[in-house]
Amino acid sequence: MGFDTSYHPVDLRLVEDRLLPYIAGYGDDGALDDLIARAVGIRRTRFAAKQWALGALKADCGLVPALHVWGRPFFSTADTAEQVAEDVRRYLATPHHEVAALAREMLGRIDPALAGRVEPDDSGRLPGDRALGEHLSWRMRVLRASAAALRAGRVVVRDPDTGREHDPRALLAREVPFSVVELAAALVPGWMSRGHTWPTRLCAEAGVPAAGFSPPTPLYAPLRELFPDLDWFGHATITENYAVGGFVSAADVGAVRAGLAGARGALLAPAERDGRAEGCAVDLAKIDEAMALAERLGLGFCEATEIYSGFEGNLN
Repeated sequence: MGFDTSYHPVDLRLVEDRLLPYIAGYGDDGALDDLIARAVGIRRTRFAAKQWALGALKADCGLVPALHVWGRPFFSTADTAEQVAEDVRRYLATPHHEVAALAREMLGRIDPALAGRVEPDDSGRLPGDRALGEHLSWRMRVLRASAAALRAGRVVVRDPDTGREHDPRALLAREVPFSVVELAAALVPGWMSRGHTWPTRLCAEAGVPAAGFSPPTPLYAPLRELFPDLDWFGHATITENYAVGGFVSAADVGAVRAGLAGARGALLAPAERDGRAEGCAVDLAKIDEAMALAERLGLGFCEATEIYSGFEGNLN
């Protein structure tokens, strides 16, 4: 079984104040419209930045594809985790039609001549804003309908977009953590990878305690109080596709980051024995960069699967 893994700064206040209340049924059906509109704009910025990253890759600029294209959000050529975090912050504040100047700055860090030589890869297309917004919000809308169905005693919920019918108990119990992280990641993107190198698994393979990691209970705890009889899905590591694994609170991110850095040699050792050291080192760098952004923004952190997919062209 393959995993499209990712590492995420997580805004728990956003989850608790906006996303979970929406699922629970508070406010009107358009209560997330402002967040969705912002997420659509960021999606266009992400897309424009990746066009430049792919253009630089085609120009053979010395990029590490797993880091600079299918790794970091947007397009950053920074040398340190803190500088990457600053680059991400700048992209988040940049409309898609102004990305070119920032991307050329990234190219200039490699070689000043590249800024005038590399062109963005324009082979891909995004749908319109309405379609993007519907795609970004559909999980939340189905979960909101599921909560309403449970309160009304209905055993079936209908997907408002496709018309497919689902068990509302199963959807709420299984899908909330993944769905809220997916939408939170549309507002503050994470780092993408592929394989089995999420931090709690690396710790387990190395025999290093995954100190500071817990099940992603904070991502659904208020709903569990509303629906206490559901068998809520949540594990302290990734166990399957389309799931959230270990979660780190904002207060603990700095200590967990420092602990992983201190255990880097031990975390790399199993990969070195199996000939995977180079790829594992890149993933450790991505985990550290994601935690650096979480520290900078005062956010939590989690590991997840299938938020992104390089094969499907769903990049960060």
